[in-house]
Amino acid sequence: QGSSRVSPLRLPLCKTAAAAMSSSAPASSAAREEVSKRRRSASTSASVPPSEHAQPPKRRRTSKTLDVDEHLATIEEPTNSSSSSSSSKQENAAESAAHNFQKTGGVSGVLARIVDHHRCPITQQLLVDPVVAEDGHIYERKALEMWFMTKQSSPTTNKPMGPNMLPAHAARQTVSELIEEGMLDAATTLGFFADRGRLRAMRTTTPGPDLHGAQTDIRRSLELAQTPSQRSASEFLLEIISWMQVGSSLFQRSQKLQSEVHGICLGQDFQTWVLEVGDAARAVVTWPLLKECQMPEWRELPKGTRVKVVDDASELHKLCERPPAGAEAKVGWNAEMLGFAGKICTVQRVGESSHRNYILRRESPPTGRDFSFPYDACFLLSK
Repeated sequence: QGSSRVSPLRLPLCKTAAAAMSSSAPASSAAREEVSKRRRSASTSASVPPSEHAQPPKRRRTSKTLDVDEHLATIEEPTNSSSSSSSSKQENAAESAAHNFQKTGGVSGVLARIVDHHRCPITQQLLVDPVVAEDGHIYERKALEMWFMTKQSSPTTNKPMGPNMLPAHAARQTVSELIEEGMLDAATTLGFFADRGRLRAMRTTTPGPDLHGAQTDIRRSLELAQTPSQRSASEFLLEIISWMQVGSSLFQRSQKLQSEVHGICLGQDFQTWVLEVGDAARAVVTWPLLKECQMPEWRELPKGTRVKVVDDASELHKLCERPPAGAEAKVGWNAEMLGFAGKICTVQRVGESSHRNYILRRESPPTGRDFSFPYDACFLLSK
């Protein structure tokens, strides 16, 4: 090694190479024939079974070839240890999920959290008529409308918020399915049916009260009643709904009789008279209760106190156009105040002692304007 001396073993090879390079054309022809022979020999050996081939010489194993071989073996032939490791990871993940599920209470825990997410943040009651507010949270419609009677902020974040709201159909469907599938406890289910039954019976928007649906809900609440007071309340609601159904059928008959009585008894005023009977029936039902709620004198009332304004529009106009007892001046009348007749309102502030009045805001339908009314035109609903 390191010597410039040529090895004797290589001299014949060098001579042969030199002779080949200096050979003539015939020598080249012989070389091509030799190449052809070798190709034919190679093709013949390809047909020989692998077992008859001579074993190739073993290559020298280096650290690099060892790493490559091990990597190829891992790819081409997965070992049992790798598959068992993957299976073990899956089992551990399943066990962890099961442990977390049990830790949170299992099915009952998940269900409890779903129910909590479908309670009104204001009333903490299960949603019956849910709406989405501007803050993105879901509330019971009636509770949110009453909230806006005295506040202009979010019940959840306490940040300024407008009164716009949209129906939350998905939340309504979720709660209904939980109830219908019997997923909730008896007390919660009873309360839901009672609340929804009353809501259906009081619906004033088109197409009006759903008396059949209300009756079905109240009957189901009666089946779930566990105390005498719960049973009595459900039975009373059923009587009210039955009375409303009778009244509804009577008014439907009046439409058929309209053409028959034309020019005979009440003439064209018959239908108008029937409508007036409906107003009178309302007064008959509500007057005994309102009589007990009538305010005998003017006094301080906190903001948010609920009152009901006199039903009769002409009577309300008279009360506003004269000073109430003990006052020095009248409140006065505005045509827009007519929309407050018979409506439930909330007190925004107490007026002046010279007028003995209250500044009221209508609950439903909501209005952006507040008006002043004398104390003797109001019935106190909340003590």
